[in-house]
Amino acid sequence: MDDVNLQLVREFFELNVFRVLTNWQQDPRQRRAGENRGQLFVENARPVVRRELPFVLGAVDISGIERAVVEVRAWHADRFYPSVIESSPVLYQFVAEDALALARDVFSGQPFAAILVLSELPTTLEQRTRSMELLKAAGVQHVVEFPVLLRDMLNKVSVNASYTASQTLQTLRLLKRYKFIRNQQMEFPFSTEIPDVGPGPRVEVAEVSEPDDE
Repeated sequence: MDDVNLQLVREFFELNVFRVLTNWQQDPRQRRAGENRGQLFVENARPVVRRELPFVLGAVDISGIERAVVEVRAWHADRFYPSVIESSPVLYQFVAEDALALARDVFSGQPFAAILVLSELPTTLEQRTRSMELLKAAGVQHVVEFPVLLRDMLNKVSVNASYTASQTLQTLRLLKRYKFIRNQQMEFPFSTEIPDVGPGPRVEVAEVSEPDDE
């Protein structure tokens, strides 16, 4: 699964016109049990100057990244609650000084961002804010959530193109082509059709005779 996660992230950046270099981390001290993890170094071929980027990046914000070291920690089974972040120092090993030294060498001393790709942050404002604070304090500069990444890829993949060089993109294209995934802009979180509730329940009304006047 981790290879799939890494491939999705890699092709997300490539679709956004980034040059991507994969750095495989083979040190067992940096891996969870059963995890084969990789790290990406990305450089934007057509960067767009932006005054300030948010901590949690949206699809439109990616063009404002010039270059970055990208750590992929999907962990799709759960959201990244504060308790998860506090108990998982492995999340920010990629921003440790010795790890950043490699990124500086790759980018020849040019400035770069540190981006963590994860499943999702909490939905409640308090927990979400706390998770962001913990990651910022650890040195993470930006976060990309997987739903944002996948939605952007689906929007950019064309049903009329053939992506034979990429199993990932070809799979996404076929899912769109055969309407297993509908156009994101056409979906609503609620039904637009009035449900057919059928005829109402029949109520028996007993006839009550008026008493005769005496």
